[in-house]
Amino acid sequence: MGLFKRPLAQKATFPPAAPATPATTATPAAPATAATAATIGTHAATNVPNFSAALQQQLKHARERVFSYSDYVKQVDCARCGAPKQLPTKTAYVYCDHCGALTDYDFRAGNFDTSAALSNQVYGALVGPIQPALDICAATGDKDRYRSLIRPVYAEWIRQCPYANSPRATSDPEFQERTITYLVEAMVSTEFDKDVQAIGRQLATATAQLRRIPLPNGDYHISDGIWQVAALYKQQMEKRYEVLAASGVLALDPEQAPVAVWLRMEYSYFCQNWLPKIPPADVDRFLGFFGLRGEYSQLKIANPETKKCGGCGDELTTVPGAQAVVCESCGRKLDIAGGDVRCQRCGAQLAFPVKTAAIDCPYCRTTTHRA
Repeated sequence: MGLFKRPLAQKATFPPAAPATPATTATPAAPATAATAATIGTHAATNVPNFSAALQQQLKHARERVFSYSDYVKQVDCARCGAPKQLPTKTAYVYCDHCGALTDYDFRAGNFDTSAALSNQVYGALVGPIQPALDICAATGDKDRYRSLIRPVYAEWIRQCPYANSPRATSDPEFQERTITYLVEAMVSTEFDKDVQAIGRQLATATAQLRRIPLPNGDYHISDGIWQVAALYKQQMEKRYEVLAASGVLALDPEQAPVAVWLRMEYSYFCQNWLPKIPPADVDRFLGFFGLRGEYSQLKIANPETKKCGGCGDELTTVPGAQAVVCESCGRKLDIAGGDVRCQRCGAQLAFPVKTAAIDCPYCRTTTHRA
C-alpha cells in the first residue's frame, strides 16, 4: 500500500516553502534533477504531468542494487503469526514467509527501490490544481467534497508510482480500491483534526527557521534545528495514527499491519528527504532517532522450496511449512498450504492465489482449475 497518505511536495527552495496543508510540512521534496525533468510528460487521460518514465529511468538500476544484498535478511518477527523472517525481500515491503502478512518496512531497500522525492513530486503535481478547493473544504468542514476531490489524486498517484506502494496494490483491483479508500479516509480523518493541524503549524514554523550551512563544494548542510523538526514530525505522526485508531479508519487498512509498520514508512520517507542535508557524523543518530537502523543477518535456511506464481509465472522461494506468501513480482498473495496445481496443458506446477478457483496459466494461457 505504501504510505497511507502522501506529504505534499515542496518547492525546491530553502527554507522550504509554506505548505498547502499544515499537516504535511515536514517532508519537503528534494529538487528534481535535470535528467528527471526532461523525462516528465503528460498523461493524456488526466491532463496531468506523467512521471512514470522518470521513475522507471531512476529505478532501472536501483533494483539491481537491491538484489545485490539478496544474501541478507532483515531480522523481524511477524506480528500476526510470530514466525521469524528468513528470506530476503525484493521490495521495501517485508511480508511474512509463513502467513503472508505485512510485518515490516525495510528502510535500506526503500532507499534503493523508491524515490521519495520524485513520488512526492508526482503527488504534488496531482494535488496542486485542486489544493485551493481542498483548503476551502477544510475551512468549511466539508468532508464529502474533500473526499470526492482527493480520491482521483490517490488513484492516479498509485498508477504512476507503483514502486512507492505495496506490490499487492498493482495486481489486485479489489485490494487497490480498498487501498485508495483507506488513503482517502486517513487523509480526511487527520486533515480535519485540530490537534494534528496544531502540531503541523509548529512543524511549519520550525522547518522555515532552518538555516543553510554552506560547504566548500557548493552544497550545504542544515542547522541543528533539524532535531526540533524531527521531534515535531515524529509527534505529529504518532498523533495522526492515534486519530486513525480512535476514528476506526485503521480498520480499513487492507494490509491490517501493525501501526509500527506504517510509522516506519512515514519515518523512512521523512529521512529519505532530509538525509542528504544531514552532516555525515549525525546520520546514524538521525536514523536511530526514528528506529530505522535495523539489524540484518545472512541468509541461512534449510530445505527451501521453489514455487511458481500462478499469477505471473515468476519463481519464488518459500520456507518449509509456509501457509501463504506474497509474490513480490506481481503482488498476488499465494496459497502455499493448498498445494500446487498442475497446468492441464503445459504441466507447469502453479501456486494459486488465495481464494481463487481457476487461473489462466502464465506460461500457456490455458485455464486451469483446482481439483
